[in-house]
Amino acid sequence: MNNEEIVKYANEVIPSMTDPLGKYWSQPELSKILIGEVYAAMSQETFNQLKDYSLTNPTGVYEGKMWRSQHNQNGMMFHYLHWWENSEDPDKCKHHTRKILIV
Repeated sequence: MNNEEIVKYANEVIPSMTDPLGKYWSQPELSKILIGEVYAAMSQETFNQLKDYSLTNPTGVYEGKMWRSQHNQNGMMFHYLHWWENSEDPDKCKHHTRKILIV
């Protein structure tokens, strides 16, 4: 089995939101998203719970915050799941993305 075939629930990949500002940010439960090396699979209902930031990034950078965006690639529209994860530098976060598949 290669890395693209390995799928995990998002709560094994995406950290929980522990920052106090997270109480003001709504997003779907991590257990409702499957994460692979390239794709994130979710239901339409879960997709709809993600805030859309196609033209910008949301304010407030903290671990576990998720959102979605839509981008045109070669004439096709793709949706992406984004999230922040803490980095080795405690003053910064890493930005991660996966293409979204609605299942």
